[in-house]
Amino acid sequence: MFRQAFADKVLTSEDMTFTLHADGRISGRIGESLLTGAWYWQDQYFCRTAELDGEDLGLDCEIIERRGHQMRYIRDKGNGEASIVDVGVDVA
Repeated sequence: MFRQAFADKVLTSEDMTFTLHADGRISGRIGESLLTGAWYWQDQYFCRTAELDGEDLGLDCEIIERRGHQMRYIRDKGNGEASIVDVGVDVA
């Protein structure tokens, strides 16, 4: 369900554009900075490692929710900050 809804689609918010590729890669930009990383599922959590312009952002496991054409993710296994991104078109 996750791959069908979000993988290989452009996800955007105010200053961020990124893609969660079906092969487990993450690519995009936050402002002018390059975002790279990898994602996987562990238990019921979406887990990702990421770098922003080469700076390690570490590991975070998140709760993912679908709301129409938006994705809401809540950091720190649902105990952290929530963000919403718009789900765009396929990049494949």
